Amino acid sequence: MAMQAPAILAPVTGSRLRVGPRALLLTATFLAAGAVLATYDGSAKASVEADLARVLQFMAALKLAFAACALGVSWWRLGRPAEGWRGIAYVAGPPLSVAGGLMMLSLAHPGLAAIGVHAGLAAVIAAALTDKAFFAGRRRA
Repeated sequence: MAMQAPAILAPVTGSRLRVGPRALLLTATFLAAGAVLATYDGSAKASVEADLARVLQFMAALKLAFAACALGVSWWRLGRPAEGWRGIAYVAGPPLSVAGGLMMLSLAHPGLAAIGVHAGLAAVIAAALTDKAFFAGRRRA
């Protein structure tokens, strides 16, 4: 007669690490900034006059401030689940605008940098304006 050992029933937990959208947002932002800074070459600046370079760098600093605002808004909004393309826009928009702002600050590729900054900011703004849950719980006056 064969003996059977009793089965130990333990809850099966997946060994996969669940990464939330906020963690994805921060990781993507740091990776984008790191990639731009790692590829920065001081000799690759566009040949512009010194005064124009200062104006362009000041504008780039302003665009980085807008990117920081987009990062803050996306962080706040991703505290609750965002559905569909809006979740992707909240996660992908700020890293794109940060990377574009840093590229613009270096004056290396101004056209590509402008596309990155404006596409990232437009993605966050479009997601926020069409998101019914953006101001969830807000009382109407």
